[in-house]
Amino acid sequence: MTIAINEIRRVFRYNGVQLPDVPGMEARDVRDLYSAQYPELISAEVEAGEVVDGVQEYTFRKAVGTKGGGGLAALKAAVAVEAEGRTDAAGKLAQALTRRGTQERGGAWGAFVLRTRRDANERHAARILLTSDMLAPLP
Repeated sequence: MTIAINEIRRVFRYNGVQLPDVPGMEARDVRDLYSAQYPELISAEVEAGEVVDGVQEYTFRKAVGTKGGGGLAALKAAVAVEAEGRTDAAGKLAQALTRRGTQERGGAWGAFVLRTRRDANERHAARILLTSDMLAPLP
């Protein structure tokens, strides 16, 4: 009896788009890597399909619904509490907003919006390009 070793090629799909495999990384790590490009992947599920003809397809599925039932209403309430100067039990929103990385990314997106609006008003921009400092860092 002979044992044959066949390499299994991985294919990642999200929203109908095939994403290149990153060798040496687990499927969850690949998802985390692509979450810089597709932020909704942060909370996505990784579904491994069957191996067919030496190819295993992984699908990233967005989380549907709200976890814990809070959702947008809970976020609005937390923002209102913070705006009034009160803090929730742990001050989580205030802590998140004061992190250096959050402020840097917020500043970069703010600059991007201002530049985009200025260019649109001047009608000089044929297309909008993101500079590397505006993108979230890779893990």
